[in-house]
Amino acid sequence: MASAVWQKLQANAEAMKGTHLRELLKDEGRNSSMFVEAENFVLDYCREKVTQETMGLLQELATVMDVEGKKKGFFAGSKINETEGRAVLHHALRAPKDKVINVDGKNVVPEVHTVLDAMKAFSEKVRSGSFVGYTGKPLTNVVCIGIGGSYLGVEFVFEALKTYPDAAKAAAGRTLKFLANVDPIDVKRALDGLSAETTLVIVISKTFTTAETMLNARTLKAWIVKELGDEAAVSKHVVACSTALPKTKAFGIDDANVFGFWDWVGGRFSVCSAVGVLPLALQYGFDTVRQFLDGAAAMDRHFETAPPAQNLPTLMALLTVWNATCLGYEGYAVLPYCQALVRFVAHIQQLDMESNGKRVQMDGTTCPTSTGAIYFGEPGTNGQHSFYQLMHQGRTIPADFIGFKKSQNPVHLTGEPVSNHDELMSNFFAQPDALALGKTAAECKAEGVPDNLVEHKVFTGDRPSLSLLLPICSPHYLGALLALYEHRTAVQGWVWGINSFDQWGVELGKVLGVKVRKFLGEAREGAGDASGFQRPTQKLLASMLSCPLGAPGGGRCTITACKAREIFDSRGNPTVEVDLCTETQLFRAAVPSGASTGIYEALELRDGDKSRLLGKGVLKAVDNVNKLIAPKLIGMDVFQQAAIDKIMVEVLDGTKNEWGWCKSKLGANAILAVSMAVCRAGAAASEMPLYQYIAKLGGKPVDKFVMPVPAMNVINGGSHAGNRLACQEFMILPVGATSFMEAMVMGAEVYHNLKSCIKKKYGQDACNVGDEGGFAPSVQDNNEALDVLMEALQKSGHADKVKIGTDVAASEFYKDGKYDLDFKNPASDPTTWKTGPELSKLYEEWTEKYPMISIEDPFDQDDWDSYAHLMKTMGEKVQIVGDDLLVTNTKRISKALDVGACNALLLKVNQIGSITEAIDAATMSMRSGWGVMVSHRSGETEDSFIADLVVGLRTGQIKTGAPCRSERLAKYNQLLRIEEELGSKAFFAGAGFRTPF
Repeated sequence: MASAVWQKLQANAEAMKGTHLRELLKDEGRNSSMFVEAENFVLDYCREKVTQETMGLLQELATVMDVEGKKKGFFAGSKINETEGRAVLHHALRAPKDKVINVDGKNVVPEVHTVLDAMKAFSEKVRSGSFVGYTGKPLTNVVCIGIGGSYLGVEFVFEALKTYPDAAKAAAGRTLKFLANVDPIDVKRALDGLSAETTLVIVISKTFTTAETMLNARTLKAWIVKELGDEAAVSKHVVACSTALPKTKAFGIDDANVFGFWDWVGGRFSVCSAVGVLPLALQYGFDTVRQFLDGAAAMDRHFETAPPAQNLPTLMALLTVWNATCLGYEGYAVLPYCQALVRFVAHIQQLDMESNGKRVQMDGTTCPTSTGAIYFGEPGTNGQHSFYQLMHQGRTIPADFIGFKKSQNPVHLTGEPVSNHDELMSNFFAQPDALALGKTAAECKAEGVPDNLVEHKVFTGDRPSLSLLLPICSPHYLGALLALYEHRTAVQGWVWGINSFDQWGVELGKVLGVKVRKFLGEAREGAGDASGFQRPTQKLLASMLSCPLGAPGGGRCTITACKAREIFDSRGNPTVEVDLCTETQLFRAAVPSGASTGIYEALELRDGDKSRLLGKGVLKAVDNVNKLIAPKLIGMDVFQQAAIDKIMVEVLDGTKNEWGWCKSKLGANAILAVSMAVCRAGAAASEMPLYQYIAKLGGKPVDKFVMPVPAMNVINGGSHAGNRLACQEFMILPVGATSFMEAMVMGAEVYHNLKSCIKKKYGQDACNVGDEGGFAPSVQDNNEALDVLMEALQKSGHADKVKIGTDVAASEFYKDGKYDLDFKNPASDPTTWKTGPELSKLYEEWTEKYPMISIEDPFDQDDWDSYAHLMKTMGEKVQIVGDDLLVTNTKRISKALDVGACNALLLKVNQIGSITEAIDAATMSMRSGWGVMVSHRSGETEDSFIADLVVGLRTGQIKTGAPCRSERLAKYNQLLRIEEELGSKAFFAGAGFRTPF
């Protein structure tokens, strides 16, 4: 019976092929019969190559294929997905509460509303701030992990609502991003600009096994744990749309935050399930989503009840079957004249092509006709300037034109003849007529077109399309539009006799992909058997594997040699230098050493042989590099910074104390020298400046940087000087400069004026400089030093632009629970020693009298209570920096965060011993809203690594001595070069140095 109708349709199609649309459009009765209004939609299909007779035959085909019966089964909950034994009930997802839809004797609608209510409650808690992240901050960013139907439809609706006024207002201050592709570039794009503290991740996978989705989920889980420093953070930052509770629990997701959906929801039909409702409700509020669901439900009712000749989904489906099967058009264009529908076509591609790209009918027999079409499209006039040329003068491609009577964002400029929206819609109305009618040679000649161009300007026309006009791109009509195309897809499948609700065609590539994945994993480890692949595939795989993992452009980047040596630092003490070689280059790094070192620092390994260099030799550390570290690293990829650091710290050294890895076997100086050299090699192999590569390692943007404020040590005391000054350093910070170069000028001018003041007051001998280039005049107390410094600021003319900082190094004079500010005096009077609160009071007096904005190590490294007290009294207005307190150690930073001890980290790479750990410490601190001051040590070399480090991590402040002594200037001068190189890609931190971003 069906074949007979198909034959009649084919005969009609032959007649239509010979009848131009110009002739068909002359019949006003025909045209009127093809103008249908329903649910405030207008469908005009008079520009399709059909007559009333054609439509009658198509309706007859629908009757023969029992479209109405299958539709009833669809709405009744029958298992119409026969190959998978499932009902198809996406319409139940937006059904009213009183609707009864039974599957296996059970009404599914109450379960649907239970999940909807749970999502409403959860989204409102997140949006109101009552459900917060691990650190207590509101979750304002959402990353949705899913692929295919768990992504495309949701993104379409998200983009479509972005510019709808009510939705945009509801989304203020919030972001929603999508992570679908397993390509790590998609991870980078999704996380760009996000903080883990304020990010909620939604993992969408019904079975929690989808390979791409789960790899992306594990990647973001690792990011959260790394950024927040605790596996427990996962339950506060990851939720799921899934039915696999044991798997979600094992992942770390709270059962209460898992939102289910059912096997009768196909992926590409799942927008109205938790897959779409949860992220959209988090972004736009549940009221907006309710309007969207209600719009879809309205179209469901229309589809269920309207007669075939007035049924929008049925009519559009039959016309698509006619164009694809009877007229043989393989392509199909969906052309929304609304930029808000920028991702609509991508969703329709999957919805229709995955549903109806089939070769067999439901019973397994080969389809007697062609099925499906190749969908593409682009919004509005963008498409006109892209592929309309082909549509007008190349292939015939049927099209759906979709327009709106009103714009989401109306604009009408004074003096313009029409509004922007009317300009757009002029094209919406013109293009279908141009495609249908074309332009003849006679019309071209009548317009005066030169004879040699006439044929070039002829449009043959006779190209079919339909027009769909909606009131406005609102949540309600978006829901209705989605449901319209969902039902259109189903009706096509019923007419063709295929199953539109399975997708076996995606399986084969996945299965072969598993084999390739297994091979690549083995091949990266030096094994792997490629003999099971086709010879061309083997060649492609070999070409890919010839490039070391992570190397850009196939550059060689494996370690071929690593050699350490003993050199001398700026104080004449030995330190470690390492040369690391790849196949093409040598990279050198030298580590600094400190004079006053915190007791919690990682071990700086010294020989202890008093007969040589007073026991300070580093030959043991050198030996550890050459004999233990180097053999392990030969052949490793320089891009594996974290892995190399981990091997050195955790495997080759492996020593721990209560604060983590202490490096007491190999020595932090041995490990750090190699780590720095590896970092330099990675930057070179990446063809990046070192600062940019460090930014990449730290997860920072690589196209925008900040130049730091220099904190210049200009007056020395404490253990760095022989005067009676208790504070170890007084520094100047030129925060009023507009560039790093200007800051250096200001710093140098203050420094030279200070020298003049000191010479005048204390004599020439007082102008000698200490280890870090600062002066050590014979002042009697801290206030005297500050007064001299203030005099120099005034003389320099920069008093309004240069502030003061201090490194107290209070651990050096902490005795019996008190602080001895006269500790260099053997006869110091214990009755003058100060308690923590008394010393706090002194700091308060300084900040009131002097422009002091930063205080480093104001108390002993174990005096947590005094730190917390000072933070409460001064933390809002002064930077309180932890050096000996924190020793660049994430566990001590975590404790300081817990007790509220300080608000800034002094970042010294040799305190912790590896670049990866140093970056982790900086990242944790900055994520917590702290400042980070990158710092030198008193024993320095000409190595300028920290200059690139401070720019790469964008911390906004650096402490590397006075503008004096070449080992200090090496860093400052490198920063000048970086500033020159970056130009407009960098700004100077200035007064915002504590939190430049």
